[in-house]
Amino acid sequence: HIKWPQVGLSELGYGLPSGVFITDNRAQPAPEQEIEKLPKGFGVIFRDYDHPERERLGCLLRQRCRDAQLDFLVAGDVQLAEKLGADGVHLPEFQMTQAKTIRADHLDWLITVACHDSVAVRKAAGLDIDAGLVAPVFATESHPETHSGRQPTLGLSGVCSLVRETDLPLYALGGITKDNARQLTGSGVAGLAAIRGFCVA
Repeated sequence: HIKWPQVGLSELGYGLPSGVFITDNRAQPAPEQEIEKLPKGFGVIFRDYDHPERERLGCLLRQRCRDAQLDFLVAGDVQLAEKLGADGVHLPEFQMTQAKTIRADHLDWLITVACHDSVAVRKAAGLDIDAGLVAPVFATESHPETHSGRQPTLGLSGVCSLVRETDLPLYALGGITKDNARQLTGSGVAGLAAIRGFCVA
């Protein structure tokens, strides 16, 4: 296992996962194996929107998370989250306004949202949302345009700026590796989120 830097706030009583693994069949074709490697206190966001057997895979991963005492969130599909008995949902940025309705029906759910700039963070802070995932922090394989410079990254300074302007707990996502994760120590983020990063040898 990689020993990741302790950048989060979970030990301070926020009740949030100390880190978040996001499934992506193209990047990690066996997510159940990666889940087994995660420490207790982590969360898993089940994305895989286009998986041909999404419900079946979600059922498998939900059970693996339950066995490992990990929070299990479904991305972008409240009905599937309900069906799988998930611990919450993760909303793409364009869906964040659904948070209040979701909260009214699921008081105990963990609700997270994707945020890509300060406008989105401010909007999320005004909704009944538990945490935001800000991205991309570093250049990432999920968005090749970040390597070419066509899409800017937040970088350490951008992340720190977002943290300073909100009380909403934020997770750093995008291009996270064992080495650059250390740059985020002391940044004020609630934790790290990654698709590939937690599995880097």
